[in-house]
Amino acid sequence: MHMKSVLRTFFVLLCVFGRTSIAAPLPQYSDSDYEVSPYQTQEGKKSFQRSLSGLYSVNSWTEQNITQPYSNFDQLYHAATHAQQELDLLAREIALHSNTQALVPAVKSEKRAKEKIKTELQGETHRITDLARCSLVASDIPSLMQSLELLNKEVSVVAVKNRFKSPAASGYRDFKLLVRLPKSQVIAEVQLHLEAISMVKNGAEHKIYEEIQRIERTSMTEERNISEFELAQITKLRAKSLNLYQTAWQMYLQPETMAV
Repeated sequence: MHMKSVLRTFFVLLCVFGRTSIAAPLPQYSDSDYEVSPYQTQEGKKSFQRSLSGLYSVNSWTEQNITQPYSNFDQLYHAATHAQQELDLLAREIALHSNTQALVPAVKSEKRAKEKIKTELQGETHRITDLARCSLVASDIPSLMQSLELLNKEVSVVAVKNRFKSPAASGYRDFKLLVRLPKSQVIAEVQLHLEAISMVKNGAEHKIYEEIQRIERTSMTEERNISEFELAQITKLRAKSLNLYQTAWQMYLQPETMAV
């Protein structure tokens, strides 16, 4: 089965999940769930096993004192605009050679950047690291790891967060890196995604997040504590989110869904 067909099937399953009880128990996975399909070629098995081993071997770390080359906002923002173009070219080149998809937005808006510097970074302009950013989306683990390897050859990586190895509380998984671009010397943010997990994040899980935010805002607006009923709702919503992410991740741990 082609991976795109699998993802279309998964999208249908997301819709089904959206109608099922969010109190359903979470799936429990054993080591046998991670076995490589007998339908794969020996070479394919080895490639998958190497890639999965490589994925789990990547540790999270952060270089000390990560700072941008400018502390003046106007200078930094001007440099970031050029850095975004540099990152765009780099991301598209990596995508071409790793069979991934490059998603390159515009540079973060001045308004949002200034707000983040003021509210989250104690007014220290040189500490903002996501003015220039991009994502690479892979359809399988070998392609994901190849894009990481290619990126590492082209930039100076200064921070890595491996959320495949240690997922977020919601179950979300990705690689989040901070890199120093070779020409501009600007620090940029790069995220590496698996397609099915990205679909959950931008679809069903986003709706879950909005519903949780609505419940929390309601209690704040009414100047009261969250009720037991609302807490139960939030717990069920978070369980549903985790279930969706686990289902998406499981697709990549069972390569037979791609090979049969």
